[in-house]
Parts: sequence; C-alpha cells; structure tokens
Amino acid sequence: MKVSLTLTSAKTTSIVSNVNISLAVVELIALGILYGLLHYNVRKKKRLGEASLTEKYQVDENLRSIRLLIPMTITHFCCFLPSLIAFPLYYAIDPSVDPRQYSIFTEVVTSMILYAVLLPAVLFWRHKSLRDDLRKSMGIFDRVEPEGARADGRTREQVRHFALLSSAWER
Repeated sequence: MKVSLTLTSAKTTSIVSNVNISLAVVELIALGILYGLLHYNVRKKKRLGEASLTEKYQVDENLRSIRLLIPMTITHFCCFLPSLIAFPLYYAIDPSVDPRQYSIFTEVVTSMILYAVLLPAVLFWRHKSLRDDLRKSMGIFDRVEPEGARADGRTREQVRHFALLSSAWER
C-alpha cells in the first residue's frame, strides 16, 4: 500500500511546484559537486608523488567512491527529473489546475518503477568483475585473455615452457 500526496488548495499547489523546482536544482548541484570532487581527486592523485601510502590509498578510495556515485546520481537525476519538472511546467501553463488531480498527475509522469529497474542494472554494469563473469557465462569475450591462467598468473604455455627448460637443464 502506498499513501500518495494530495493537494487541497491553490496555495499548496504553488508550494509543491516550488519544492519540485528546488529539488531539481539540488539534483543538478549534487551532480556538479560530484564532478568537481572527481576532478579535484584526479588532480590530487597526480600530485601525490612522495605522499604516504595511507594518503594515496584514501585518494584512490575517494576516486572509486565518486566513480560509483556519479552513475547512481545520473540515474536518479534522469528518472526523477521528469516528475520534478512536469508539475511545475503544467502549473505554469494552467494555474487553475484542480489540486485534487496532483496524485493522478504524479502517478502518470513518475518513473520510480524505471528507477527501480535501472539502478541495479547500472550498478551491476559498473562492477567490472560481475560484468566479466556475465560475459563469460554468455560466451561473449571482448578481450583476449591467456588460456588457462592459474592463480599465480602463469598460463599453461608458460608452465610448459619452463618445464621444458628445466628438463633440458637436467640432461
């Protein structure tokens, strides 16, 4: 069950319209801040020549986190912006809108269901090892990997080569 927001007067309609515009602006500001932090940490990483290992690790962790947050924020922005902008635009075009229609209008233009489907897909796609496992299970390979790689990174060909060399030295 879900409780939907309803409006009862023209005054609350204008308030909700202003709140929606404010939330859209906040989404844009958040996206701008994330890109600013990404740019700042990339520059900081380039200047960390003689820094401690802890500081280097922290900057790398910041970059990883920001690179994960940006697709999440873009997905959120793309899915919720239409509903945040649609009502203020509709209200600007027709200020005499019946406030009782807001819940119907919101349900028509909302893309929450799309967000619930897109966000896990975006996060899955951003996780490289999960993506590679899916490609392998589907038989899709977009890069050449050495056959039979072991845990130590050696391939069967390398193991065979060194076995032949060691047997040659034993003779």
